[in-house]
Amino acid sequence: MGSMVIQENERGFVRVDWGRTKNMFGPENGGTRYLQINITEYSPGGEHTLHRHPNQEEVIYVLEGEGISRTKAGDQPIRSGSFVFVPADTDHATINLRKDVPLKAIIIKSPTQDRKN
Repeated sequence: MGSMVIQENERGFVRVDWGRTKNMFGPENGGTRYLQINITEYSPGGEHTLHRHPNQEEVIYVLEGEGISRTKAGDQPIRSGSFVFVPADTDHATINLRKDVPLKAIIIKSPTQDRKN
C-alpha cells in the first residue's frame, strides 16, 4: 500500500463528553498499524477527566486555544504551539481554560491498542 493523503474536512467530528473528536488515521480509518491520530476540540471550559492509556504513549499538539495539562506532577499551562508528551500508563487530563472558544489539538497515540480513548 502506498501513502495516503486526506484533508481535515474529509473526516467528520463525533461528540464526546469533553467536546468533539475526529479520527484522521487509525486501524479502522486509513489502516495504520502503529498510530492513531485524532483532531480533538475541547469545549469552552471543558475538560478531559484524569485517565490513562496502559499501553499507549500519547502526544498532544495544541493548534488553537489555551489550557492546562494535568498529571501527578502538577498542572502545566499549554497553548497554541505546545507539545505534551504523556508516557504510557500515566494519569493525565486536558482542561480548556477559555470559556469562549474551543481548545483544538492533534492527538497522536502509539501503539493503537487502546482504541476507545
